[in-house]
Amino acid sequence: MQTKQSQAGKTKRSTDTKQTTEAHSESSQSSSHSNNEEILAPIDTGAVLRADYSSMSGTWKNEEGQTLTFDQRGLTTSGMTVSLLNIDQDGNLLLNVETGTKNNLTLYIVPANKILSNQYFSNGQSDESDKTKDRIISSESLNSGKFTNRVYYHVSSH
Repeated sequence: MQTKQSQAGKTKRSTDTKQTTEAHSESSQSSSHSNNEEILAPIDTGAVLRADYSSMSGTWKNEEGQTLTFDQRGLTTSGMTVSLLNIDQDGNLLLNVETGTKNNLTLYIVPANKILSNQYFSNGQSDESDKTKDRIISSESLNSGKFTNRVYYHVSSH
């Protein structure tokens, strides 16, 4: 009878060890999966106003596949030159950009948890972008029917 109890005890310990190993393995897999996602710093509007674009550094992309690129000194997208940087009463940054054509534009840099005021829209639209994320909204997309497809989100840093 002792042999049976001893055997049962070994089986229970073996099962406990197997469950612990499986749980540890699952934990390792999920933590390595989350480590593959790049954590992007939020926009530091104060630093940007001091010409430090580090918090915006990297690639910003919209749903149409268009991209904007920044480094720590500012906008580096080919064909675009910043002519003026300002801030509105809501804390959104306004970046006036020369494009080499007659149609210059403004890039509205909107930090997470802020909205772009309805005053910027002329046809009754409002900011329907993902307010939980930092985003850049181009003045040329404000009154287009494809507004949400043209909002740029930070997808990678340099």
